[in-house]
Amino acid sequence: MAWSGAPGDTVQVRPRPARLLTALLLAPLLACCAHGPPKFDPAARRTCLVLSVGGPRGVAHLGAIAAARKAGVRIDCVVGNSMGSLVGALYASAPSEDTEARFRRFSEAYVAESQADAAKNGVMGALVGAAVGAAVGGKKGAVAGAVLGAGGGFALAAEQTARLDRDRLVRVMNAELGGARIETLPVPYATTYQQRSENGLTLVVARTGNLSEAVGKSIANPFIFTNLDVVKQGEVDPGADRASMTPVDEACRLFPDANLLAINVTGEPAFYRAEMRCPLREVRVDPGPLDAEAVFRLQADFTRAVKAGFDATARAL
Repeated sequence: MAWSGAPGDTVQVRPRPARLLTALLLAPLLACCAHGPPKFDPAARRTCLVLSVGGPRGVAHLGAIAAARKAGVRIDCVVGNSMGSLVGALYASAPSEDTEARFRRFSEAYVAESQADAAKNGVMGALVGAAVGAAVGGKKGAVAGAVLGAGGGFALAAEQTARLDRDRLVRVMNAELGGARIETLPVPYATTYQQRSENGLTLVVARTGNLSEAVGKSIANPFIFTNLDVVKQGEVDPGADRASMTPVDEACRLFPDANLLAINVTGEPAFYRAEMRCPLREVRVDPGPLDAEAVFRLQADFTRAVKAGFDATARAL
């Protein structure tokens, strides 16, 4: 398979067929190889953290990072997709800080921005509702109609403001990260996303540019962000591609001299080429059921998922 570009480039890689066809075509080439890569040894070479897709389950990556730190494993590079791209970006942009604490601050800022958006939309709805209510009420009932219309318009518009909005998430993340760019991060970082092309979908590896925007493309999942028009946008979460769910193969291509510590919350084993030679330790985490909004509520389900990531990684290391 062709590969071009040097570290620091944003590289478009091979076109990807539909998910089922991908599995059929790649099955002879991809494997969870029992004999494949050499021994995982953080003392012998640098370690690259590979973070899987997984939607809200991906908050388990926060616990995995904490466990790696506690075990003394230095993380020298990060490759993450979808939720793994978001958590990985928080780590790679400030490796000396507590990544879970950063995520909590980001979540709180996102909730505050969501409430502000709902209030703003509510005011606009109230103005429209007041105008309609006044018109319906006529001369005698104009005031009462306007009051009722304003209240109803505010409530309706505020309620219809999407709680989970990808563009809002990117906006908040960019503010929290100070407009950070991938190529200037203290820890080398990469993420991927699928982009529509003449041949269907093309996998794009992002290694330069605005960090939050790259994360936004990788998390573009219309099943989570239900108001997202991926057809119009042209970019989509890479998770439908079996080989990109836990991007072990891409990580080895980008960092061939590294150990790969792969945190996998997908429920499926990682796929990679049989000839992949990077030392690999795959940690499979089952954080249990977790709905998307729980990511931002930071309550019991969130804590449980983070702990699951910590415990599984601590055992593996």
